[in-house]
Amino acid sequence: MPKNIFVFKPFQIYQPFDDVMKVSTDSVLLGCFANAQNAQMALDIGCGTGLLSLMLAYKNKSLSITAIDINFNACICTQYNIKNSTFENKMEVFHTSIQDFTKNSKQKFDLIISNPPYFSNSLKSSVNRKNIYRHQESLNYYDLLHSVHCLLMENGSFYTLVPYYEQKQVEQLLSLKNLHIHSKLSVFSKSNKTIPYIFILEIKKSEANDIDNKHLFIYDEKGQYTLEYLELTKDFYLFS
Repeated sequence: MPKNIFVFKPFQIYQPFDDVMKVSTDSVLLGCFANAQNAQMALDIGCGTGLLSLMLAYKNKSLSITAIDINFNACICTQYNIKNSTFENKMEVFHTSIQDFTKNSKQKFDLIISNPPYFSNSLKSSVNRKNIYRHQESLNYYDLLHSVHCLLMENGSFYTLVPYYEQKQVEQLLSLKNLHIHSKLSVFSKSNKTIPYIFILEIKKSEANDIDNKHLFIYDEKGQYTLEYLELTKDFYLFS
């Protein structure tokens, strides 16, 4: 078995490249939160290792998935992980930016998912190759939401995550693009925290009568995983 393997219950993620986003708690939570049950065509924007695409494929065995990334190594990594899974025939991987993909695609999707580069105001890494996937250099929220609005079916859902300090900016852009939050999962690192560190969102074109607000604490006061966290991730983590 190659080194740098992250093993999940239904598949494995090979992640050998330093310039490709590694498996993270946030990505796993995003994939767990996304509802793929009734979707037919999915788009994974910034596929990285292919983690979210494979999570969606596991959730919906008939789902067709298009995965794109501007990083060539990410595409190689995703293709490898797909080939070594049981979902190879359900996915296509394209080396392209979402901006170019949006201009050229005639396909609409009823499920779009993205773990975007969201450190727009934080200090940048001294290692330049990490900046592309950690900061809004190649993709910002405006371009992302513009593409989502263009590519999302009228009854489709877009799933993404937003850091606490970016929430107001994203909500303003959603309003400009006539997109609306339908579900929000506020994620807290520990049970004694009063401010969530990220929000995981379900976004649609239609207006929501009420936003389905939920909270998730990853660790309890003793530093152990909470029952809610284990329940949410039980289909994927080996320890759940």
